[in-house]
Amino acid sequence: QYRMLQDGTANLREIGGENRKWTWLSFYENLRYAYKDRYLATVSLSFDGSSRVGDNAANTIKAGGVPFGLFYSGGLGWRISSESFLKEAAWIEELKVRVSAGQTGNDDIGESNATRYYNAIKFRETVGLYPATLANEELTYERVTQLNAGVDLGLWGNRFTVSVDAFQSTTNDMLIYTPLEAYFGYGFRPENGGQLVNKGWEISTFARLVNGRNFKWDVQANVSGIQNEITEIKGDKLVVDIPGGQIVNMTGAAANSFYGYIFEGVYSTTEEAQASGLRNNRNFPYGAGDARFKDISGPNGSPDGIINEFDKTSIGNALPEYFGGLNNSFTYKRWNLSAFFQFVSGNEVFNYVRFKNEEMTGLANQSANVLNRWQYEGHQTDVPRALWNDPIGNSNFSTRWIEDGSYLRIKNVSLSYTVPNEFLAFRNAQFYITANNIFTFSRYLGYDPEFGYSQQQVNQGIDYGLTPQPRQFIVGIKLGL
Repeated sequence: QYRMLQDGTANLREIGGENRKWTWLSFYENLRYAYKDRYLATVSLSFDGSSRVGDNAANTIKAGGVPFGLFYSGGLGWRISSESFLKEAAWIEELKVRVSAGQTGNDDIGESNATRYYNAIKFRETVGLYPATLANEELTYERVTQLNAGVDLGLWGNRFTVSVDAFQSTTNDMLIYTPLEAYFGYGFRPENGGQLVNKGWEISTFARLVNGRNFKWDVQANVSGIQNEITEIKGDKLVVDIPGGQIVNMTGAAANSFYGYIFEGVYSTTEEAQASGLRNNRNFPYGAGDARFKDISGPNGSPDGIINEFDKTSIGNALPEYFGGLNNSFTYKRWNLSAFFQFVSGNEVFNYVRFKNEEMTGLANQSANVLNRWQYEGHQTDVPRALWNDPIGNSNFSTRWIEDGSYLRIKNVSLSYTVPNEFLAFRNAQFYITANNIFTFSRYLGYDPEFGYSQQQVNQGIDYGLTPQPRQFIVGIKLGL
């Protein structure tokens, strides 16, 4: 049975199709226990089988010839505020500490990477079949081990609350596509290999700063910090080509980091360029007006005077170091004014739009910034000279195109008025004025630092020029019938 069936082709005299179905079978058990609302415990077990993993998947338990993964989680909590020694502290509404640990499995690597299937091929008068993929029958679950510890605190009848969490997530047996040498006949092989560690913390809080009869002021805030690092990877590194550049996964760097050269400016004079002694990977010497790239390494592990693949390194990643938001709400009688701010800090963006508009390699229209390009001996600028087809590689993927994606945005401001019921034929009515995306503070040169081109990890932090979020002003009325 096929989900998709195509017409036969004249050359191969064949009819083909595909079926991307996959199956999942899971047995699970959850147990919860609470003693006098003070001591809390949870335990969960799951026994998962997936058609996506190989028949001989590693670290699994076979049942009926099918490999199953055993996963678990457990947590403990202590509500200290319910203890007798805090009964006199009436101002403490809630005080709880909690810890949890668990392991989950991930099989998201496609439906057919662990099984063999064939494609038709014709060579002259001979028709045959060939393996479409290099299947891996030992392909198994990616395992994510999570540790978490937190504290919940509520004071003065929960007029003030705060939750603090710290976590560490370790991913083992990462599902990756390992590149193969050309003589294999395949571009990659699906494998388990590598370890990824995420560490972070999160604080969320609420406070009613003013609690008068007619006037109230509430503040909600949250902030998170995270660190991401690949601690092991199969092979030296995994490099993925993207339009205009590359993404790398390698030990010591964040997952899906941008991979390119370090741009150090533009050679102002011929003498300065010759003094560097550097050449590009085509053995052309750099001259006045060319980009200055850092010579990091060579075949022997030390700088060799040639700017090539050995000089590429991690030049940033899309994962923010800190992010959060702040919401203020002011209520006076029937009036309410709220304002929400959000921020992101420590992430980098590949400005692909600026790359295409400033590369100066052909006849395409360019941005006004290319008027600042190098044009004469001694010219001080950070924009290289214009060269047809760019034989020197001045527009190569480098830190020149990587920008700070941090921003602070006034996301939403809303003013509303609730009409007294005695003036209404309805149950209730509220008039409101709302403004969205009012203003953004950022050093990013693109249209909008808050964008989402794709859900795919390799496309995070790449600005391909999507329509920016509009500034909106909305006037409305809500009626309750």
